[in-house]
Amino acid sequence: MTRRIWRVGELIAEVNQILRQGFAGVWVEGEVTGSTTSGRGHLYFTLKDEDASLDCVMWASRAQRLRFRLEDGLAVVALGDLTVYRQRGRFQMVVQELQPQGLGALQLAFEQLKARLAEEGLFDESRKRPLPALPQRVGIVTSPTGAALRDMLKILRRFPWLRVVVAPATVQGEGAAAEIAGALERLGASGLVDVIIVGRGGGSLEDLWAFNEEPVARAIVASPVPVISAVGHEVDFTIADFAADLRAATPTHGAELVVTRLEEQLRRLDHARDRLVRELERHVVLARRRLEALEGSAGLARLPHRIRLLRSRLDRADRLVPLLLRHHERSRTRLEHLEAALRRVPGRVAAGGHRRLLESQTHRLGLAMRSVLARARTTLVSHERSLGHLSPRAVLQRGYSITTLEGSSSPLRDPSGVRAGQRLVTMLAGGVLRSVATGTGKAPERRRTPDPPEDVQPTLFGDDGGEP
Repeated sequence: MTRRIWRVGELIAEVNQILRQGFAGVWVEGEVTGSTTSGRGHLYFTLKDEDASLDCVMWASRAQRLRFRLEDGLAVVALGDLTVYRQRGRFQMVVQELQPQGLGALQLAFEQLKARLAEEGLFDESRKRPLPALPQRVGIVTSPTGAALRDMLKILRRFPWLRVVVAPATVQGEGAAAEIAGALERLGASGLVDVIIVGRGGGSLEDLWAFNEEPVARAIVASPVPVISAVGHEVDFTIADFAADLRAATPTHGAELVVTRLEEQLRRLDHARDRLVRELERHVVLARRRLEALEGSAGLARLPHRIRLLRSRLDRADRLVPLLLRHHERSRTRLEHLEAALRRVPGRVAAGGHRRLLESQTHRLGLAMRSVLARARTTLVSHERSLGHLSPRAVLQRGYSITTLEGSSSPLRDPSGVRAGQRLVTMLAGGVLRSVATGTGKAPERRRTPDPPEDVQPTLFGDDGGEP
């Protein structure tokens, strides 16, 4: 028997041929250990169980399609081909597909990313911001052709002045996460919106997966304005929901959250307006009552007379000022004339009697000024005394009174104008007396008094005008 001697390369090639024919596309289950990623993105790991271990490699073209993160201790099922690595002669499995055991790949990826971002603090309630109290501009990141956009616009149009800015983005499929993250960044940097709603309608976990991607979560957290996540239906939860400042059960609910803030402010304005109107009405009623109470007041009835009296005194004072000014001007003119006459005195006369003449003229001028001021003061005192005699209050101080019908300011002179039962107001020196007329009678005849002397001025009440 002829012995065949194999070259190493030939033997490995033959073994690989046999492996490809009998062990291509096999499924192997085991626990992942020693997983590493090369600089080119290739995955290297080992599958093991209680009895053995198997080296595995997953090329970068396949590894980048994994939905979950490969970690040590993870139980997986691998689909691949068994081969011998020619350069090292090592038996290995080239993996084409990996599936986690128990949870599905997407659910596992969801849980892994959620745990990692939560550990970084992206989901902390302390960093989440409240919605603005009065939003004026709303940004929406969603598909421009989806039903979700129409539903949100229908709600937001309840406030026609509310400005809506739509940043269109693909919300499903390859590259959707990058488009959503880019739209969020553009809206936030534009300064055109006060709040952003990001979302889409319902679907399967695969349909909603773009909102479970890390770039979308980080774009939401980095937004300079509050973000509402409105993805799917009420039972659907995404990574975007945990990262957003506020979660809405549906896109329609997201728009309702914005509108509710506006409606709350409108209710507050309506309440404040009603309170203001009620307060103004209360003040008007109080002012009207005070005015009605003052209409029958005796003090208010006397007010026009007091105004006329004060105006008369002011007029007299105004006329007195020019008189004093004219006296002053005449005195100043006389002084100037005397000064001029003094300068005309010959020098030899002035040399002997200059000082005495000046003192004499100064003394005469002082006497004249005092005389003028005394006459003016006497005139002013006389006018004041005359005003005092004419004042009805002075008459009242001497025991007289003035009686008027209630509500009238005209004094009564004839009892025939008064009917029984009418209310009377009698003004005395010390106050006001109110009474009711019971009837009228004839006034008693007055004894005729002799005419006053010509030098005594009669008063309004016929007495001698002297002091009591």
